[in-house]
Amino acid sequence: MNLDKLIIVLRQRNPWEAMDLGVKLMRVLWPVILFPWFILLSAVLIFALFMSYQKYWYFASLFIWWIKPVYESMILYILSRSIFAEYPSTSDVFSSISEWLKTGILTTLFFWRLSPSRSFNMPVHQLEGLKGRDRKKRLLALHRVSGSHSMAITIIGVHFEYVLALTLYILIFYFAPDTSVEFLKSMALNNEEETIWYMLGIVIYGVVLFILEPFYIAAGFMLYLNRRTQLEGWDIELDFRKLSARIESQAEAANRV
Repeated sequence: MNLDKLIIVLRQRNPWEAMDLGVKLMRVLWPVILFPWFILLSAVLIFALFMSYQKYWYFASLFIWWIKPVYESMILYILSRSIFAEYPSTSDVFSSISEWLKTGILTTLFFWRLSPSRSFNMPVHQLEGLKGRDRKKRLLALHRVSGSHSMAITIIGVHFEYVLALTLYILIFYFAPDTSVEFLKSMALNNEEETIWYMLGIVIYGVVLFILEPFYIAAGFMLYLNRRTQLEGWDIELDFRKLSARIESQAEAANRV
């Protein structure tokens, strides 16, 4: 890990500041994540819409929600490299799919799927590759200070999802008032238009995920890095490196004189 290449200022922050840094970092790195994230989510949406068209509405809705860890693994893969100024292209991301899917994805999809600290825990198995007792020890150390904050990220994220989804529905009904009546009729009569509304709901949820999911992962990742900095003194190590480099340059200048 080359700390000298970090694109953020490395220092110990309080958990809320670290989470806010994740949001700011995501705003900067959005162009890097945009295309691979759009391609992956579009593929999932097409499958979910097809299943919804076949009237497997509940399966389609559950599927797009349940495999969130797959999206998150890809986003974390991009963030973990971009933060060291190594910006992977779209082809690099998908050619490395085995790298970001093989490490801990089954654990995240099943054992940790409903964990409110998922965005904070993911780097431990995906980036550090820890398993079993070593992973448990690492998580205990990380959660000792930032555990409640890692859960807060998920709680806040869920509320943002609800608000944004509801806002998009309200906008549809606002610009096309007649659709609200059609929506209620289709739900009451259980007719063919019900399928269209379910498909629209999946599209809206896809838009919500596309906007919010990267920020959720970035906030958890920065909280994780901040806790690692506190435990391992990365900021002190980096300061010593800079001091050593400055002393060496001064010594070289003195020798030339």
